[in-house]
Amino acid sequence: MISINNGFFYREVKFTLSNNGIQYKLRFWVMKNKYFDEIRNKRLDREKSNLNNKGVKNKKRNKGASLVYVLVILSIISAFSINFVYYVQQKKDMVFLKSRKESKVEKKFLVQKENQNVERILESGISFDGNLILLEKKERYFDSVLKKDGQNIELKNLIFLGKDIESIGNYRIKSISDESDNEYSLPLEENKVYSDLKVIFGRKILGEELLFCEKVGFKRVSPLEVEMRVLESEFL
Repeated sequence: MISINNGFFYREVKFTLSNNGIQYKLRFWVMKNKYFDEIRNKRLDREKSNLNNKGVKNKKRNKGASLVYVLVILSIISAFSINFVYYVQQKKDMVFLKSRKESKVEKKFLVQKENQNVERILESGISFDGNLILLEKKERYFDSVLKKDGQNIELKNLIFLGKDIESIGNYRIKSISDESDNEYSLPLEENKVYSDLKVIFGRKILGEELLFCEKVGFKRVSPLEVEMRVLESEFL
């Protein structure tokens, strides 16, 4: 005989067996599916809630990371665009000059391009050994070179250096003379007062030689220092 009693969370099952006149009674409890269903549903709700919270955090984290990536990419694009525009402009000028090479490029046009290059360097500076150097005068483009002395970077005038040294703008000294047409050889002495000198610098562009002339004066300011000043300058 089997009897079943229902509880809230379990079922009580009783068995009565007879064997050779002997009766055996068995009783055990079976947990209802409803109890397991409630436990399983609560666990699923907790897991779902945890997943939602993680999803929100991940979305916020991903959103912040995406914003950083966008800012980095925009800064790279901006820097690249500026350099690319300048490169394209320079390339355009070179193509134009090469197309006119056979028909003799006018010196006036080359002088104009050099003046534009000088203005650009005066405004933006020039990079040297990882440092941005600003030039205070346009003449430095023609008559000076950047040199590193230990940790210091200085502008050195070509007249105090040896032969065949190029300036910032790739100009070399062609001649040095005074008002009496006396010629001077390189290098001049730094602590010596000379009469006014005419210094001619030259550079070849597409077979055309550009000449730039400076008139310089010297003045002693101390027993150990002579000041050199550019009095006049122009393209020849």
